Amino acid sequence: MVYPKSFAKLFKVIKNYEISASPHAIFRTLKGLVRARILKKNTLRAIELYPTFACQANCPMCSVAPYKEKARGRKQLSLEDYDSLARKAGRLGATTIIILGGEPTLYNDIVPLVSIFKKHHYFIHMVSNGLQLEEKLLRSLKEAGLASMFFSLESLDAAENDKLRGRGHHRKTMENISACQQISLEVGLAPIFFPGKVNQALEIIDYCHEKGLRASGGQISKIGKAIDMPVLSEEEIEQVRKSLDQYPNFVFDWSFSYFPGIACPAGREKIGITLNGDVIPCSYNPISFGNVFEEGLSLILKRMGAFSQFKKKYEGCMCSEDKFYIETYQSCIANSTSYPVMYSEHPRINHTEEPELYSVK
Repeated sequence: MVYPKSFAKLFKVIKNYEISASPHAIFRTLKGLVRARILKKNTLRAIELYPTFACQANCPMCSVAPYKEKARGRKQLSLEDYDSLARKAGRLGATTIIILGGEPTLYNDIVPLVSIFKKHHYFIHMVSNGLQLEEKLLRSLKEAGLASMFFSLESLDAAENDKLRGRGHHRKTMENISACQQISLEVGLAPIFFPGKVNQALEIIDYCHEKGLRASGGQISKIGKAIDMPVLSEEEIEQVRKSLDQYPNFVFDWSFSYFPGIACPAGREKIGITLNGDVIPCSYNPISFGNVFEEGLSLILKRMGAFSQFKKKYEGCMCSEDKFYIETYQSCIANSTSYPVMYSEHPRINHTEEPELYSVK
């Protein structure tokens, strides 16, 4: 049964991701809802792409810094590979592409990459630090099919923000917002909710609400450079939950699920694919369940679906809030200098504890 609250959340997703504009996306979304609500099965909904791990910034909370080491010298996805991936993922139900990094605008073929996924009827969104963005590139991205651009921002106070993001970042972000608005490209801000500074992030969300901008939140996960940082307290998590009902244009990636209620989508409805073809649940969850150069995407998704932790529903961010998952599966690999760790090399994902996963061939 689809409950009224679930419908409200679905409509929020449709509004924020413009799914209603594409018959292909509507069909894939309805198929995902049927598979979840009736068949009780996971369906791929969103893919995070990491076409580069290069970045001009040096943010202290960066989750992808250790991915750079493993990426060196390995085969990388070509535009032809991305085209094949777009076709296959679409057949598996994917509707949305989120282009991340590193800094995605440093990827030389970023405009053709957007064009490829637009050709296959995806909604394409990008998260950028905005440091090298110019109006010409923004126009090219929009013409290629980019639906919306999100910019990192940690405080409305320029000095406070630039302590984390680098000198001049706040000013450049505000310039980028204006540039997007001038060409009618949907734009939003994507603050991180730091412990002790939730209100600072909510000020950004309120600013977005007042200015008609979109907003997407993130949390600290003890991974990458943030390994020694604290995570949100239970009280702060509850404060964030309540804010989602207050601001209609504000989302987290866990604030909508094909299943009733909120749920972490990683490994269930969302995956990440690195420039080397490694398939991970998300950058906070640096476990590779296969590589698209070596296996079909459908087989890798089946393996993910057999993992005990992706069979359960966690109401929030698993890698930022689920103490059991963090202590059992994340902390033992967090110190690795090379992400992602292959599932078969993870100390807790073995034949004895995960026989169903290892039976997937």
